[in-house]
Amino acid sequence: MTNYMTKAVAEPKNIGCPSAWEPLSRYVEGILNDFNVPRNKALEFGVERGYSLSVLANYFNKVIGVDSWDWEIGDGVERTLDSISKQFKDYKNVKLINESSDEYIKTHNGKYDLIHVDIGYETHTYEPTLRCGEWSVKHADCVLFHDTVVFPEVAQACQELADKYGFDFYNLIEEEIGKAGVVCGLGILIKKK
Repeated sequence: MTNYMTKAVAEPKNIGCPSAWEPLSRYVEGILNDFNVPRNKALEFGVERGYSLSVLANYFNKVIGVDSWDWEIGDGVERTLDSISKQFKDYKNVKLINESSDEYIKTHNGKYDLIHVDIGYETHTYEPTLRCGEWSVKHADCVLFHDTVVFPEVAQACQELADKYGFDFYNLIEEEIGKAGVVCGLGILIKKK
């Protein structure tokens, strides 16, 4: 794992909900530029409220968000396919799919320019992250993993996937960015050329 920093841009258009992903949003364009990521199609596992998905929609022609919305955070915010779909009514390049990551990876085999893995809110356990990540590195040359700092199991899965499948593992850490509050981390796996 290599710590990594890139150029910040103005905060991209987003749906404006609270998110631990907010400090990262200004660095997506830099990541895409630094690693020459094409911008045709992206996939996100773990949409939750939709913040990071809305950020990715600024940079890709098509963005697919996969989440089962069958979990509860306990903050009183409704998270269903219908409620999230309403937030994305003006995003013509976003498609939402109501499935768990495990369901999705059993039946889909498309290629993507970028995949973002942010599954298991408040748990980010090793096995589901590894399982989803392993499918992801087989279907994209750039895979992002949220919460590599606050959940060491995510960083462990990233390192194992990088070693096994020939990816470089970079880690963007918000404390380098500024006043993020919680330092979550963003793992970036890039296929070695």
